[in-house]
Amino acid sequence: MTNNANIALTVPAKRYFTLHEMCELLQISPAQFAQWQHENGVVVGYGGNHYSRSDVVKLLKLKDTFAPFVDPFNHNALDASGQPAIQAEEMRAELEKMLGGIEKVLAS
Repeated sequence: MTNNANIALTVPAKRYFTLHEMCELLQISPAQFAQWQHENGVVVGYGGNHYSRSDVVKLLKLKDTFAPFVDPFNHNALDASGQPAIQAEEMRAELEKMLGGIEKVLAS
């Protein structure tokens, strides 16, 4: 099978997709997708929250161009509840808070 056929098979058999459905397939957040469109001067779909199957297939072919917009710390992963995983700065702040608590206990 060609690469194009493989991409088409990964897209659910639907005519239209919401922004969130499309971003889930592309493994990029809606904010990152908007940033990608802005920086590349590209407008995809009919605007708003509607994207056609062909839009999604085209974007999957361009998926490699999203790399600069993907969080290098968590690769846009989701946690167990389906929410975006913690960002590097959030993790750093939490670890610093824990370290401060440990240092207080050790100092006493």
